Amino acid sequence: MAFYVIVSHCFNYNSTKNKIILFIVKRRKIHVPSFFILSFYFNHNTLISSDTQKKRNRFKRLLIPYLGWPIIIFIFNNILHYIKISRNFFSFKILIIQLITGAKSGLFHFWFLLDLILITFLFHLIIFFFRQNYLFILNLILLFSYFVQYSNISRIVIYYTHNYNAVSRIHEIIPYTVTGFTLSSLKVLNILDIYKINTIIICLIIYNLVGNYEIFTKFFGVMYHGVKLNVISVCIIIIFSFFPLKNIKSKILSGLLKYLTNYSAGIFYVHQVVQCYSNRFLYDIRKGNLLGIIMIYFISYLISISGSFIFKNTIAKNLFS
Repeated sequence: MAFYVIVSHCFNYNSTKNKIILFIVKRRKIHVPSFFILSFYFNHNTLISSDTQKKRNRFKRLLIPYLGWPIIIFIFNNILHYIKISRNFFSFKILIIQLITGAKSGLFHFWFLLDLILITFLFHLIIFFFRQNYLFILNLILLFSYFVQYSNISRIVIYYTHNYNAVSRIHEIIPYTVTGFTLSSLKVLNILDIYKINTIIICLIIYNLVGNYEIFTKFFGVMYHGVKLNVISVCIIIIFSFFPLKNIKSKILSGLLKYLTNYSAGIFYVHQVVQCYSNRFLYDIRKGNLLGIIMIYFISYLISISGSFIFKNTIAKNLFS
């Protein structure tokens, strides 16, 4: 999914006619839905916990990269502009708009972090006020979100406000967060684990049917609208969840996998920065071909790991992992 987010922002389809590569990048839109599903799946216990420190830590982990990266990019870019390396100059007004909306052209897209913060706050409110029925209420909100999308209410609002920022995307993102939270609440993966092989086969069939055929109605949206993306994202998550990684005999390989997953979040934060400030020096990144995407991927990983190591005993580590 970290690879797919780079594909979504940095890959140039005109750079290749290779059918295998084009097939690989075809489903690139599942990265954000999967990211939100997994985020609320793994944070289920934190959301329902009465431990306020856990809740504060969660908000801190989201706020630090959301506020930190635009400020870092703002300062870094304007220094480069001052020494005649960067053509762009970001005014303080642009920075303020970025911090309010989560998506201002030039300072890159951090809207997904703002949506995480806002939706997490919404979950806390619902769980607090509906202690016995919060799961039911959350799924009602999921249905209402799809109603807003499929009824074209969201299209009307977006059209008249010209608004594509984080707030306007919430109605598209909420279904993924509720899905992840519900999967964890009902322990769906634990139940399906008994029928592991059958589940993988069924998910592969559903994934390809829904992905290749117009089973669900198409309509206008910001980016991640509709039931389709939710279905295929859940399928791919279940398939990967049942990979027998626990059976890997090599401790080096299993240790490497566990180590690298700690820093994949940093790729979401820095990949556009890497692409923007290295494309004039690296031809493949400028061209936007597959090699360029792989280069951005590994440079972003290196930044995430290095930054986490340098700031490992400070809150700044949350900028990278």
